[in-house]
Amino acid sequence: MCGIAGAVGISTRPTNEEVRALVQGIRHRGPDDHGLWASPTGDCVLGHARLSIIDLSPAGHQPMIDAATGNCIAFNGEIYNFQALRAECQAAGDVFRSGSDTEVILALYRRHGVDCLAKLRGMFAFALWDEREKRLFFARDRVGKKPFNYALADGGIQFCSEIQPLAEHPRIGKRMDMEALDLYLHCQYV
Repeated sequence: MCGIAGAVGISTRPTNEEVRALVQGIRHRGPDDHGLWASPTGDCVLGHARLSIIDLSPAGHQPMIDAATGNCIAFNGEIYNFQALRAECQAAGDVFRSGSDTEVILALYRRHGVDCLAKLRGMFAFALWDEREKRLFFARDRVGKKPFNYALADGGIQFCSEIQPLAEHPRIGKRMDMEALDLYLHCQYV
């Protein structure tokens, strides 16, 4: 199942402790491993709870860093066509350290940027920190099979695979959003 969590700062920097608490709240989604990564400038912290399925080795540990670019990804899901995409990347000169679909996403992003999404077939949610651009790229599969919850609060964006750990985050306000409630009561969605 896996789970991802993290934060990116806009006017304040996220802390490892805050993201560690989010990951702790989703540990049941990924009992095999967990990890935390902070960008060199401290603008972004990514976390992951891993359920090992495709690559059972430590080489599949997440968040996963692209050694060539310094980009980092926290990924939840499965890319069904990753073997064909991996072969395509290898033919273009990429060398892989793991057998994971996560590493294939990093290679595709290195070559195609956000257009890599057009190549992915599967169920997924991920957050990818672009070190050169100092930008966090979020993506979710077209159907929304894998959960991705986020909040804009207190100078940044916090996200998590589950709502409960996010709701307990110290930077997230507990005040009712009356506009969202009105939309829900009228339209049955927000």
